[in-house]
Amino acid sequence: QRNKNDALEQQILASLACIVDELSMSAADVYHALGLRFSVKRCEDWALDLSRYLQEWFGKMPIGLQLGDFLQLRPAAQASLCEWVEVPSAVEPAPLTELQEAEAPEQASNAAELGRLLFKNSMGIVVHFTGTGRFSSCASGQALVAILQHMRQGTAMTDALWAQLQSRVYEVQQLQDLQTAPSRRAFLRAYWGALAWEQVARLQQLRAVLEAEDAGERLYFVQAIDKPTGDATLSSAQVSAALQCLNMTKTGYLIGMCPLFLGMDVRISCILPEPLLTRELPRIVRRIELHPKEPPTPPGAACVVLQYPPLGVLVEVADSDYGQFQVPGDDVPKGHFYVRPVFNKQSAWVFEVAPKQKLRLVRKQVPLAPQRVLTHFGLQGITARSGLVAFLNQPPWMKDGDYGLALYVMLSRATKLSDLWLIGVPERPYFEGFLHEHNKTLVDRMSLFERLSVQSEQAAEKYIQKLLWRGNAYVNRTLGVSGTGQAKRRRLTGKTAVA
Repeated sequence: QRNKNDALEQQILASLACIVDELSMSAADVYHALGLRFSVKRCEDWALDLSRYLQEWFGKMPIGLQLGDFLQLRPAAQASLCEWVEVPSAVEPAPLTELQEAEAPEQASNAAELGRLLFKNSMGIVVHFTGTGRFSSCASGQALVAILQHMRQGTAMTDALWAQLQSRVYEVQQLQDLQTAPSRRAFLRAYWGALAWEQVARLQQLRAVLEAEDAGERLYFVQAIDKPTGDATLSSAQVSAALQCLNMTKTGYLIGMCPLFLGMDVRISCILPEPLLTRELPRIVRRIELHPKEPPTPPGAACVVLQYPPLGVLVEVADSDYGQFQVPGDDVPKGHFYVRPVFNKQSAWVFEVAPKQKLRLVRKQVPLAPQRVLTHFGLQGITARSGLVAFLNQPPWMKDGDYGLALYVMLSRATKLSDLWLIGVPERPYFEGFLHEHNKTLVDRMSLFERLSVQSEQAAEKYIQKLLWRGNAYVNRTLGVSGTGQAKRRRLTGKTAVA
C-alpha cells in the first residue's frame, strides 16, 4: 500500500538480512519481482551490476535465510520455486513435452521461470531439518509421524498402522453425534478444514451457529453490500447470488454473510491500512455496535440478519504484546481495536451475472471471519494443538499432484493421530506411493537438497577444524562429538534458524 511504500523502500535499502518463510508457497513470479526490486533499490548504494541480479540474491543481501518444505503446498495454480526447467542456455529453453504443455498453468510466465532460476542460484549453505518438534512423543503422536514418513518416502505402511489411521475416519452422520456432550467441546475447540471453498464456506456458517448456541449468545449475520464499478445495477436475484459466492479469495477476502456473536473467535480476513490489524491475527468479539436505523431485535431471537451494516465491531487481541497498546483516537481499552466495515475500490472482484457476462463488484463488509475454519492453504503453517476436523475429499478440479501435497499438509497439522477427525479419506495407496508418483520433480529436488545438506555439513566441519574451534567446549557441546572426533548430526526438535 502507498502509505507503507516509502518505509518499506528504506528497509530494503538498509537491511543486512532477509528471511523468507513457507518457501514452498512463494509464487515464483512474485519472488522474481522481489529480487529485482531489492536489486534496483540497492543498486547505487551497494554498487551493483543490475545485469547480474539473478546471481546476486535480493540485491546482494549479505545474509539470506529461506525456510520451507517443498513436499507441502505449491502456490495456487503455479509450479513450485524448486521446479526449475533444466535448459542448455537462457536463450534456448528446453521444449515442453506434450504432458507439460497439457498441464502448463495459465499463470506460467517468463517472470516465473526467472524466479525459479533466481532461487536455484541462491542456494549456498543447505541445512536439512529432520526433527519432528510439532508432534507428540506419545504413541499416537509417533503413529502420525510414521504415516507422514511413509507418505514422504513413498513406502508401504503396515496393516496395523493403516488400521490406526482408519480408526480416525468418520462418516458425516457420525459428526452429528460429536455435537453432543461429552465430545462437543473438543469438536468445537478443534480447527475445521477442507480442500475446497464449497465446503469451507458452509462450514464457516455451521460452526458459527453451533458456537453461538454453545455460548448461549445471539448470532448476528452481517450482509455484504455489492456495487458494480460502472453504471450497471444488480437485480435482487443477482444481489442474492453475489452473497452466495463461496470463494473468499475471489471477493477480496470479504465474506458474503458474516456471522458474529459476543465472545466469538474471529480473524481479520483482509489487509487493512492500520499497521497492527494484520490479516489472520486471532481476535475475540467484545462488542457489536449496531446501526442507529437497525430495527429492534425480536425478544428471544437466536439469529438475526441485520438490515444495516454495524457501525463497527470491538475486538480484543489475546496477546500480551498487543495488550499493552492503546489505540490513538479510539476510546477503547488497551489491547482492543475497533474494526469498521471496509469499502475498497481497489479490491473489486469479478462476478458472473450470466453466462459469458461478468461485472466487477466492490464489496462493503466487516473484514472478519470465523477464526478456526480454513482451507488447506490457510492451515499450512498452523499447528492444530486442539485437533483438526479434516474433510479430505478431492475436488474435481484439483490435480493428483496437488491432492497428494494437500493430504500431507492436512494430516500434519495435528500433534497426534488421536486429534484428527477425518472425513472423505481416500484409499490406502494415497498414503503410500501417491505423493511420489505424482510429484516426481519435487521428490527429486528434496533428494538434491539432502545431498547438498551433507556437502554443506562436511564443508562446515572443515572450517571448524581449520579455525581450531574443536578446542572450544561450547562448540563441542553444541555440535556433539563422536568417538572419532567427528561432529554428530543433531536431531532437531523444532524450527531452527541457522545463520
